[in-house]
Amino acid sequence: MKRYRTYLTAFAGLLLCGVVATMAAQQETGVAVVVNPENPVSSISSADLRQIFAGDKQSWSSNLPVFPIVRAPEARERQVLLKQILKMTEPEYKHYWLQKTYSGEAPQQPVTVFSNGMQLEAVRAKKGGIALINVEDLRAGVKIIKVDGYTPGTPGYPFK
Repeated sequence: MKRYRTYLTAFAGLLLCGVVATMAAQQETGVAVVVNPENPVSSISSADLRQIFAGDKQSWSSNLPVFPIVRAPEARERQVLLKQILKMTEPEYKHYWLQKTYSGEAPQQPVTVFSNGMQLEAVRAKKGGIALINVEDLRAGVKIIKVDGYTPGTPGYPFK
């Protein structure tokens, strides 16, 4: 019985190390801001990013309508959006968009999807599409844009 407990403890320790390593890797790789490849934008400021995801900026400089796509609650990208960009809690975000759409200030809230794959497809499909995606989940067909002059993985990049 003692040997079994020792193996179980060692196995639990390995699992915990794996979870911690996965979380650390996610923190290091960051969350990229991506747009449709046909969008001429190659860089964005944190302030403009906030305006887009807050529904205050509804078109790109080329008069192309902005189409923000966000992950569902609990997703890492959603946490980055809420905590680092909008500085809101989930209930505040929901209330904000309810008021914004009800008052007519915004035609609709950002489209919410359940996976990075769905985000990628939506950004590819909409010329004005913009989303936050974990760097390790990036695929061809979208364009990574700089935030405040930084790309993911470089010192100074804000969304780690």
